[in-house]
Amino acid sequence: MVLKGKAGDGLVTPAEARAAGLSFEEPKPVACHFCGRELEPLGAVLLGQVRWVSHAPCGCDGELEAEREREHREREEAEAEMARRIAASGIKRRFRNAQTSIPAAVSYLGRFGDIQGRGLYFRGGVGAGKTTAACAIARALVYSGYSVVVTTTLEMLDSIQDTYGTGAKSAEGVGRYGRCDLLVLDDLGKEGANSWAMTTLFQVVNRRYEEMLPTIATSQYGIDEIERRLARGGERETAAAIASRLRETCEVVDLGNRDRRRRG
Repeated sequence: MVLKGKAGDGLVTPAEARAAGLSFEEPKPVACHFCGRELEPLGAVLLGQVRWVSHAPCGCDGELEAEREREHREREEAEAEMARRIAASGIKRRFRNAQTSIPAAVSYLGRFGDIQGRGLYFRGGVGAGKTTAACAIARALVYSGYSVVVTTTLEMLDSIQDTYGTGAKSAEGVGRYGRCDLLVLDDLGKEGANSWAMTTLFQVVNRRYEEMLPTIATSQYGIDEIERRLARGGERETAAAIASRLRETCEVVDLGNRDRRRRG
């Protein structure tokens, strides 16, 4: 026998159980903690017998106020947890409420689950809004439950270098950046161009390329320019390999050279 029950979810009241001819022990009376009113028992039907498992809400002012306080606490806890995750992703305080209306960015968010390793390459002058757009995407994806890392290439290389001498292998230092659902590399082209920096940057970009994990890059330089920029220390082949992977996997979004930070 299947009963919907007054309370839904298959739970039945004593009156419903009697009407259905179900076997049960009389429930012990339980009073509301707030007003003292006796609460209506709710039971689950198991093999034709009712087991009392809960009570119907009282609905008194005290219970409703307690429910509002509980919901308020849960919202605060959820907001605090989200703020922790946003901070842990590397999004800086200035950009933690970033929003974007750039069509390419909005479209990218809408199809993120089906992009198969495709990323974006925001090119623009100083103050064009590259970091804001990238962080708006990153923030939205953190809220959606994805693992996101936002970093400048300088910070990333420093972080990986800091793992040296700690007993960690170089692959472990690269790991955080190579395995997250989305990596945002901000200000590409500002890093040093020595052999170690280029090899390490290639390791990160190549791992994500091979695993079909998306990367968003921001830079003052177009991809052809970034190749020349990365090769300025003599690592031309590595620079070409990095640029080639970005060129293949990233849609270029040119934000122009207007400095949005300037007033008037």
